Amino acid sequence: MDPGTGRKKLVYCTNVMSSFVRNDVELLRTRFDVSVFHFAVGRKISTPLLLLRQFFFLVTRLPRSAVSVTQFAGYHSLLPVLLGRLFRVPSLVVLGGTDCARFPSIGYGDHTRRLLGWFSLRSIANATHLSPVDGSLVECEYVYTRSEGDPPRQGYKGLFPWVDTPHTTLAYGYDDDRFRPQGGREPGTFLTVSRMSGPNIQRKGIDLFFAMALRFPQCKFTLLGDVPGMKYPPVPPNVTILRTVPYEELPAYYSRFTFYMQLSMWEGFPSAPCEAMLCGCVPIVSRVAALPAIVGDAGFILDHKDPEALAILMGQALLADTERMGEQARNRIRTHYPQETRKKLLHLIGSELMAPGNR
Repeated sequence: MDPGTGRKKLVYCTNVMSSFVRNDVELLRTRFDVSVFHFAVGRKISTPLLLLRQFFFLVTRLPRSAVSVTQFAGYHSLLPVLLGRLFRVPSLVVLGGTDCARFPSIGYGDHTRRLLGWFSLRSIANATHLSPVDGSLVECEYVYTRSEGDPPRQGYKGLFPWVDTPHTTLAYGYDDDRFRPQGGREPGTFLTVSRMSGPNIQRKGIDLFFAMALRFPQCKFTLLGDVPGMKYPPVPPNVTILRTVPYEELPAYYSRFTFYMQLSMWEGFPSAPCEAMLCGCVPIVSRVAALPAIVGDAGFILDHKDPEALAILMGQALLADTERMGEQARNRIRTHYPQETRKKLLHLIGSELMAPGNR
């Protein structure tokens, strides 16, 4: 406990500093004195040095902490789990998507790589508690695509049925005051947001996004998330590719578009469609992981990766009452995924982990 504040200490480790991580840290800081370690891997060769730095960070802070929270399983999650056992500090690992997947066909998922998969699996199996952001990350039947070598069951228990670590499913929550419609939106406009890399062309469904731009030349398509040096397949003339905008500018940016598309082959609980829906965008998503639950009846869901079926959905979307559906989309996120719910459950899980039986 911090003698200055009277609050218990919490160690938070993460390999990303995305909006949902910053939001969780802010929520936890309403109750705990939080120390954050950002395991920022650049080149693979830097991983051993980062592990050494993390080790010294943990041995100086973990013994005086009440609990550790790690965002995602991976190289950075094993030391908090194992040292937590040594120092009798309970560990919570938040599972987000790639740590519960294996897709050899596109080289995606921690468990397609032997060493990374070993770190992730040992973390999942030895943590005190797990917090997957969606039930599909525990176990699900995967039907969106069928590729040779890809397991038909995904999620950590789908891949490793013997894992029996206790878990609590806890979706992300969103600030409906920050994300709200702003200004007018242009009809017939489609947006997708993804930090681009070669594998993400398929994994994030950018191939389908480009295909639909060719099918609907009267519409405008925008891909937000370009990175320097990224190479694309032929880009249709009605597709605009832009660099990522600052987080604070996203609400105004989402509000310019009528539709938001997320056609991923795999996700956990993606924030971009939720934020876009809060800004009044009508979602068009793949039937993957949390996406169907996010959208419900407030948008359009593609059951299988099929360009013909997607073209039919697009036609239906263009004929829909998008103003009404945009309001419905905003209300769905406000009702089902408020930020306050995640805050309460994070604190509840923390309290349960700090109970004497878990130390």
